[in-house]
Amino acid sequence: MNGENKMGLKSKIKNLFAQKEYLPISHPISSVKEFEGKVVLISGGSGGIGLAIAKSLLESGAFVIIAGTNEKKLDKIRKDISVDTVIMNYSRPDTFKDVIGRVTEKYGRLDIFISSAGVHTENVNFWTMNPEEFNRVMDINLKGVFFACQSVGKYMIDNNIKGSILLISSSRGSEPAWSPYGLSKWGLKGLTEGLGQMFIPYGINVNSIAPGSTATDLIGIKEGDSITSNENGMNRLIMPDEVATLAKLLVSDAGKMIDGEVVHIAAGRGTFDIR
Repeated sequence: MNGENKMGLKSKIKNLFAQKEYLPISHPISSVKEFEGKVVLISGGSGGIGLAIAKSLLESGAFVIIAGTNEKKLDKIRKDISVDTVIMNYSRPDTFKDVIGRVTEKYGRLDIFISSAGVHTENVNFWTMNPEEFNRVMDINLKGVFFACQSVGKYMIDNNIKGSILLISSSRGSEPAWSPYGLSKWGLKGLTEGLGQMFIPYGINVNSIAPGSTATDLIGIKEGDSITSNENGMNRLIMPDEVATLAKLLVSDAGKMIDGEVVHIAAGRGTFDIR
């Protein structure tokens, strides 16, 4: 074997071991149940980021209701972590008032709404994008979020609840966009700032989290898969627990003075790392 081949082999071995590195991800659990008695509705909470947030808030004493469209997934979640579930379809804004009514009828109130539902663009070619695919993404990622916030905001204002609304967006919302997915996240950025301004007189704070590529099923990552990635300068994917820790701060009393903000957790993507 010549020297050049030896160097190539050494490089491959080095990369192999680099991808097997284990990274400790912090998952803080407060000894004080700071969300004791709080009622939280999480849309898109049956997997990925939404599920990580649900588990974190449960550990902190909250009553958590997970909303989604997949009844099988919701049944499994209900058994696995002992939460209530409800069907909430972002393509059916006319049902949102009834969803909130079911939650408040059982728990007496709704303090926190977290919108984690969303879909990716299946066809990312600008030139072949069709209206059906464009509308599918925008209806869920932007239109559905808009009307969910409208329904929740009206409930909180009418019932004098100084609650919190948190939208799970993406760092793509701060980068040049030509796909429906990217455009929808730009829309959430504007919506966050607008609702923050609109709701602050009522004591309701509204924020967004903009994660970079996160290790979830949405991008095909399963438990045990490598999280090595060239998507950001840290060379790894964001973990759902990291997003959950930030989410818990933003909907807590400690985060009440954070309002109308899009908070990035993306190792620079969407701020100084624009692609």
